[in-house]
Amino acid sequence: MRKTIRHMALLALTAALLTGQAAPAFADDNYGPGMFIDNPQPETNTDTAADPATDSQAADPTQTADPVPGQETAPADGSATTPTAPAGTETAPTETAPAQTDPTQTDPAQGGTSEAIPPNIQTTPTREITESTPCLQFQFLRPDMTWSDPVRTDVTIMPGADGFYSMSVYAINLPGDVLYRTYASQRGWSSWAMNGGHTDWNTEPVEAVQVRLTGVFGNTFDVYYTSTLNDGTQCDWSKNGGTNGSMATGRYITGFRYSLWGANDPNANYVMDNPLVAAAADGITIVDGMPVFSNGTGALFTGWVWNDSDRYYVVDNTPVTGWQYIDGYKYFFEADGKLVQDLEPYLQSKGPFQIRINKQMNCTTVYIQDGGNGYIIPYKTFLCSTGDDTPLGTFQTPVKYRWRLMNTDEYCQYCTRLGEGLSILLHSVIYERPDVYTLKPSTYNWLGATKSHGCIRFTTRDAKWIYDNCPLGTAITVYESATPGPFDRPAIQQMIPDTQTYDPTDVNVPENGLQ
Repeated sequence: MRKTIRHMALLALTAALLTGQAAPAFADDNYGPGMFIDNPQPETNTDTAADPATDSQAADPTQTADPVPGQETAPADGSATTPTAPAGTETAPTETAPAQTDPTQTDPAQGGTSEAIPPNIQTTPTREITESTPCLQFQFLRPDMTWSDPVRTDVTIMPGADGFYSMSVYAINLPGDVLYRTYASQRGWSSWAMNGGHTDWNTEPVEAVQVRLTGVFGNTFDVYYTSTLNDGTQCDWSKNGGTNGSMATGRYITGFRYSLWGANDPNANYVMDNPLVAAAADGITIVDGMPVFSNGTGALFTGWVWNDSDRYYVVDNTPVTGWQYIDGYKYFFEADGKLVQDLEPYLQSKGPFQIRINKQMNCTTVYIQDGGNGYIIPYKTFLCSTGDDTPLGTFQTPVKYRWRLMNTDEYCQYCTRLGEGLSILLHSVIYERPDVYTLKPSTYNWLGATKSHGCIRFTTRDAKWIYDNCPLGTAITVYESATPGPFDRPAIQQMIPDTQTYDPTDVNVPENGLQ
């Protein structure tokens, strides 16, 4: 029943995305990451392995994933297509002007002028959003339980005088993730939502927000955003995860605007002096190389905090260091307080390992033992792609293959079968032949976004790590959760061109210079 309500909510939000109309909302869990809705990818692969019993090709090679509104699929041969926005989706409820041609632009925050702007960089409210333009899309859940129209352009979005309870944001036309969360006084910060999932809510209007980018999207753009409060106060701009709005002052957000600029673009001269109306600044600042945390409410705080992609845990506003037991896990923090999210360079553990795959968030975490406490030390984390047919449960790996023919006459490297009698493999990205120079580049670029048809797909480096380090009989648990895992979800950091037919993480390719 709970899953049915969740799916109804997603269908309602999808309808709003495709029609531009307000949609009813449902109080369900955040299902993220975007349910592959309105984040069109170049292809959907049917990468089911050969039947383990007969060792012949498995199910019908023409089989394709069930269609999802707003998701672009590919021919059965897996050929790539150019990602585009789904037809019929509103780009903004307000008018747009022709694409910019003037080599100088008026700065939207300062009123000054800037040099010529590179293409595909968000700069002004008049910039036209095309089907292939990388952009973010925002929607807000209003107190009447309807979602606002989707907006992609740099305009002020006005959810209404009563504010909003939740937000949903999509990163469109580039790999990577958009993460966002909201603050209200009674409940504090929501959990991070990602790629179209909605932030959890109660009946309080949102007072403050944080938005940040990761992967290719985050390496390409900086995101700036500003809020209008219900008393008319216009907050200065925040950037890349900074807190914007108000905290514990009785005020809430009634207007919101965002803008994308090229990463580290010096022409993004936004006023960022007073982004928050609160008793104190909110977040981590670095002073003499060390983190200093301030809670916007002015009270002492204990919990997780982020400085863009850097993650900390503070106790009474003081960042912890060294080994710490938190939320049932054992973590390690650097001397400067940053959480270490890959322990292999520190420990070089030989195992044994356990693997847990979050199907909902396409994130795999490897664990090691903490003595008699069990497998509670998160050791490494991998981005992956799963599919509708990926089974849930706990399995033991029975066999491995260096190369393996899939049911679409494609091949994968470093394959580990999930469980006895299953046609599901953990494997690399997709190749046309058992040759490292026949990679299908889109399967690398869109890892974590494009669905498989049941197998669990990794970069070649990560599939090889599992192949090399996890012996037969390794326990693998597949589960679903809106939280990626104890670590943040990794992301592809750089796209490869369509003409590059090898995986940049593959140690077998001399061009990569890896050992």
